[in-house]
Formats: sequence, C-alpha cells, structure tokens
Amino acid sequence: MNLLKNIYHFLTNIRPSSIYVGLGLGMFLESLGIPFASTPFLIISSEKVGENFFTYIFSVLAGSIGGTFGSSISYGIGKGIIAPLRMLKNNNSKNSKKRSRTGEFINKYGEFSVFIAQLIGQTRTFISYPAGVLKFNFKKFVLYTFLGSAIWCALTLGLITFINGLWHKYKPLVEIHSGLAIIILFTIIIFISQIWIYIISRRTKKDSKNP
Repeated sequence: MNLLKNIYHFLTNIRPSSIYVGLGLGMFLESLGIPFASTPFLIISSEKVGENFFTYIFSVLAGSIGGTFGSSISYGIGKGIIAPLRMLKNNNSKNSKKRSRTGEFINKYGEFSVFIAQLIGQTRTFISYPAGVLKFNFKKFVLYTFLGSAIWCALTLGLITFINGLWHKYKPLVEIHSGLAIIILFTIIIFISQIWIYIISRRTKKDSKNP
C-alpha cells in the first residue's frame, strides 16, 4: 500500500510541462494502434486541473496535437503501404468481413466518419488506416481528427477530474469504511460493464440484421 502511495505522490508531483509531453505522446501512440497509452497521463492531468484551469486547456491541446500527429502517420501508412499491398495480395474472409463492416461505416458517414470515430472508444485508434487506404482528403482528415480528439480529450479529462474530485472529497469515508467502499466500487464496475455489454449486443444484433 505504501509503495502505491509513493508512486501516486510521485506522479502527481510531476511538472505540468512534463504532463503535456506525456499526454501528447500517449495520444500519439494510441493513434498508431496502442490502446490506452494516454490513460495514465489523463489521470495525472486530472490532479493538476483542480489547481489551474489552464492545465486543462493545455492538456486538451497537447492530447489533440499528439493524436492528430499520430493519426496522420497512420493515414500515411494506410495510403502508402497498406493500399498497395491490398492490390497485390488477397485477404482472408475474416479480414474481408472486418473490412466490409468498416466500409459500411465509412460509406454511411463518408469522410465525416473520421470525426465520429474519434468519439467512439478505441475505434479512433484504427480509423486512420482505412482513411489512408481510401485516400480521404488529407486536410479534412486532419481537421476532423483534431476536432474529434479535442472533444474526446475534453470530455474524458473532465470526467476523470470530476471522479477524482469525488474521490478526494469522500476519501476519509472510504478509508474508514474500506470494506463497504470495495463492495460499492465492485457494484459500480459490474453495473457499467453490464451497460457496455448491452450496448455491444445491440450493435451486434443491428449488424446481423443489416449484413
């Protein structure tokens, strides 16, 4: 427990400038296909946001710039490497099925799908590759990616900051009633996971009805 506390205090004492670099790098890596790379820095940033509102603004900007830069590289890989390879080699049926689902999503929303994908969980991690393969307008791609990343960072950081504020407010009660706190936390996690499973199942049924 003391080790975790020491790590926590070390992370929260990191200078804001280092947080911006870390958050930008995390979003950059996420855009290249590494899920949740920015999560630790979003949590650390939430500690600093309560101290200074500008930390929130700069964190959102840093994450948006990092995400846009990484997505641009993914776009280039899709356009310059994946697209030519697809012309030389046929993919197996499983990949073709995945590609057709992505194609349906892109066909439905067009280039605006890049913006929408930035707001849908880890879809934003991989949307840049097909966008490059399909040779979307690069200026629109950058604009939609930046705006979508900014909204995602703003909402996510705001939510984490809110939860973090509640944690500090009720931390004494949690320490006193640690057993009850664990039960409540476990219940909340189960509740959220059930909602998530329900949403995924509805999407799956919808996809099966519209092959």
